[in-house]
This record gives sequence, structure tokens and C-alpha cells, in this order.
Amino acid sequence: MNSPFSPPRMTRNQTSRPEFLDARTEARLARCWHEEGDVVARNRLVTSHQALAMAAAKRAGGRGRELDSDILQQANIGLLKAAEGFDPDKGFRFSTYAAWWIRAEIQDYKIRSWSLVRLPNSVSSRKLFYNLKRVETRLVAAGEFPPELLVERIASDLAVTSKQVVLMQQRLAAQDGSLNRPVGDDGGTMQLQDLLADPDADVEKEVGTRLDSRAFWNTMSTHLNRLSKREQDIIIETYVSDTPKTLGALGERFGVSRERIRQIREAALTRLRASFAEAAAS
Repeated sequence: MNSPFSPPRMTRNQTSRPEFLDARTEARLARCWHEEGDVVARNRLVTSHQALAMAAAKRAGGRGRELDSDILQQANIGLLKAAEGFDPDKGFRFSTYAAWWIRAEIQDYKIRSWSLVRLPNSVSSRKLFYNLKRVETRLVAAGEFPPELLVERIASDLAVTSKQVVLMQQRLAAQDGSLNRPVGDDGGTMQLQDLLADPDADVEKEVGTRLDSRAFWNTMSTHLNRLSKREQDIIIETYVSDTPKTLGALGERFGVSRERIRQIREAALTRLRASFAEAAAS
């Protein structure tokens, strides 16, 4: 039953003239679709009411704006859903039934596309989303209520709670922002996402590790200072540097053989161990 529907394409010189269907023809097309799965009948029923979908899409887009193709697409989806549920035996015309489906589909789309953060889609939330600004503007213009009572009056008029009104006001006032937005005035590369806390980070452990590392290097500096300058350089270049030097490179630097560098290194390590042991014993 869910066969695809494509609105007819009009050439530049063609004028769209929707077919007018009387009640008897509407009923016959609906029955052919529901009872026999006649897609042609369904498409004829839907196409003849495309003007209804276009009018609703124009109203939803706002006065003075160009027709939004996305909203028009949602209006056409509403027409298709109306064709699925239309029962001519209930006595009303297809346009009356379809108008509700078109409006509902457009409203759902506007709620979904308002923000990246999805808004609640309950009946009360819909009522707030579409009527809050209108009711608020009317009450403010009347000037009958002080600002501190305005939220309560809006909630009363729309049969919702004051908390729901405040939350919707906050959601409609906020704008989506990019986490890639640059921060700071220094023209650097830091982005907003760089300032967000990492939920998986163990801050206490990280701080403790940094403090332990700082304490270790403070102690290491004290013991390294007991070595000669050449011994310090050899130990640092061999074990501490991000790019450790080979014995050959150090030999060229100090003008001695690789073997001599190794001997100096081993002697320096022995003296360091002794210095640590002496500090631990005291």
C-alpha cells in the first residue's frame, strides 16, 4: 500500500491546473485505493489536492518568504497519509480530512528541524511551541499583567505548567552553536570543544601523576648536580632526551671513543645509585 508518489513535473510553459473532484469521484478513488490497491487512483486523489498542500506550505514558511521546498515535501507527505486513512463513508470531504494531516506533518517537521537538540513532541509541547510567542505578545501588549506574573498567565492560557513555559522560552531563545567555534581573541587554533571536560578523565589521578613526576625530577636534579657537567650531559642525552643519542654520537661530541663514553656513563650511574641510597638511608 505504501507505493511511492512523485508529483507531476510541469514544464516552463505549462500551467498547473489541479483537477476538481466531486464528492462521488473522491469516494470512488479512495475505495479503489483501499480495496484494490490502485496506485493510479490514489495518485489522482492526491494530485488533485496539491494546491491545498502548497497553500499550507506557503503559510508555514512565513509571509514574504519564498516557498520552502522541504516544507512543501512534508505537506505532500501529509497528503499521502491522508489518502491512507480517508474514509468517504464518514461523510466529510477529502480536503477537510487532508488539511489536518498536512498541518500535523508540517508541525512535526518544524519541531524536528528547529534545533539539533530534539524538542519534546508531546501534545502540550506542541501547543507551547506554536502558541507561546502569540500568547506572550498578546499579554504583553495588553499590559494587564506584571512581568513576574506573565509566565503563570501564559501557563494558564495554554493549560500547561509554569515550568514547561520557562523551559520552552529557554529553548526557543537559545541558538545552536558549533563546537568548532574558535575561542579567544589571540587568533589561535583553540576551539570551544577544547574547553569541554573529558568525562573519562580521572582528574585526581592525572594531578597526582604530575605532582609525583615533578617531585621525582626535583629529586633527580639534586643528585645529578653531584655529577660533573660531562657526566650529566651523557646521562641526560642517553636516558632523558626525547631523542636519545648513541654512544658514537656522544663520542664525536666529546671527542672520545664510544668505549670511553660507555665507561663514563656506567661510572655516573654508579655514583647516582650511591647518591640515592645515601639519601634514602638518612
